Amino acid sequence: MSIPSRMNSRLLVLSKKKQTAYGTVLLDTDLQAGKRFSVISPMFGQPMSKDWSDRDYAMHGHDYGSQIVEIERDMQDSLSLPGDTWLLAWMAAFGMGKVTTTQPDPGGAPTAYQHVIKPMDPATDGNNLPTTTIYAEASGASNLQRRLNSCAIKDFSVDFPASSPLTLSGSVIGSGAVTGGTLATPPALATLNLLRSDDVQVLYGTQGAPTDISTQIVRGSIKFGFSWNFDDANSRGPGGGLYRLRAWLVRPDITLSFQRFVDDASSSPSDDFFAKTVQEVQVNVAGASLGTLSHSLKIRGLAVVPDAVKIGQSGDKSVYQYSFAADHWLKQGSADVVTFTVINTETSFLA
Repeated sequence: MSIPSRMNSRLLVLSKKKQTAYGTVLLDTDLQAGKRFSVISPMFGQPMSKDWSDRDYAMHGHDYGSQIVEIERDMQDSLSLPGDTWLLAWMAAFGMGKVTTTQPDPGGAPTAYQHVIKPMDPATDGNNLPTTTIYAEASGASNLQRRLNSCAIKDFSVDFPASSPLTLSGSVIGSGAVTGGTLATPPALATLNLLRSDDVQVLYGTQGAPTDISTQIVRGSIKFGFSWNFDDANSRGPGGGLYRLRAWLVRPDITLSFQRFVDDASSSPSDDFFAKTVQEVQVNVAGASLGTLSHSLKIRGLAVVPDAVKIGQSGDKSVYQYSFAADHWLKQGSADVVTFTVINTETSFLA
């Protein structure tokens, strides 16, 4: 009798470490030292095959193909996860590519580590996104329990739904190569350190001293996104066979949107929009205590100009619908454009 594969019996294991090189799978010890998570929707990591057929060739003597040859193998999937501080840092680290980790207060918060995550600079950091190995199961059969080689996060987003933890989603693109076999002694299911959307703080206004406008924000309306516009066309080349050879980036796109109640006594948001006033925006969320610090997230745009501040409706209220498109995040001198800062108890990411 066959045994149906149960979704809740499957495992997903992530490692904080990046591969030493594209195509070089992480050791099982790195995965065993990683984190195992349950997901909002499953990721199976199913490779897809692209085939060549001779059906369109002439002079077969019939209208059908007579041969199939595999020419490419691909792996593209998505991850949908709860807003845990380890997962937020992991997704942003592999999605943006550059992390600086410090221990802000070893005395007052000895277990707290701060990870300041930024987009890579191709001029100094190279143009290969960091890649990792993901262990995913599609069934209990060993050939469907597999390590997905050279997985890059080509884009990710963070949503702040009302009365709910943050949610996190990302697009995963691998080399297409997999290594089958059960991961012995996988890590235990991780305990989540969730950040809640209703604890969000939004600051917006003068650069260096933005104003707290949290009480003016329509809850559930905030969404942040980041993408590298993955160079898919040049990810394959001679010597790669069926599989990708690299994870080249193109340029980053950053997006943010939220809604803000219209104040009957002030037209400043509309005035600033038409004046193209450069401002700073921050989205901050604090969670469980770690002593003098706490599990937290801070998304900071240092110089932004909204591409739209459209007046709309939320229930019986008038609202400004803010959006910050990719070309409305400005570079000023040597200052950062965007930083994604997470405090959690992990000592490092990518290393």
